[in-house]
Amino acid sequence: MIILDTNALIYLIKDRIDLRKFTPEEIGVPTSAIKELEKLSAKDGNAKLALKLVDRFRVLEVQSLGDDGVIEAATKYRGSVITNDRILKERLKERNIRVTSVTIGMVRRF
Repeated sequence: MIILDTNALIYLIKDRIDLRKFTPEEIGVPTSAIKELEKLSAKDGNAKLALKLVDRFRVLEVQSLGDDGVIEAATKYRGSVITNDRILKERLKERNIRVTSVTIGMVRRF
C-alpha cells in the first residue's frame, strides 16, 4: 500500500500527476491528512481539489493527527509513504518505513 500525506496530495494536483500510472499498489490517505486538507481548503484551491482527489483512494482511519497520523497509517497498514516533508521523511526513515517523494511530473523513490 502507498500512503499519501497532505503535501503529496497537493503536489499531485499542482503537477497534474496521476499516481495510478506509477504504481499498481493500492493507494490510501489517512484521515489525519483529510482533516488537514479540510482546514487548508478554505484558503487554498489546490487543497480543495485534493479533497476531491481523495475520493479515488482508500481512506485509512487513524487516531493521531498530522504527521503522527501518517506514521500510524504506515505502521498499521504496512505501507510506504509519499511525502515531500523533510522532517516527516526523517521520522519515517528512523522507523524503517519506505519513503517516496513527488517531483515535477514524476514520483521518485528513496
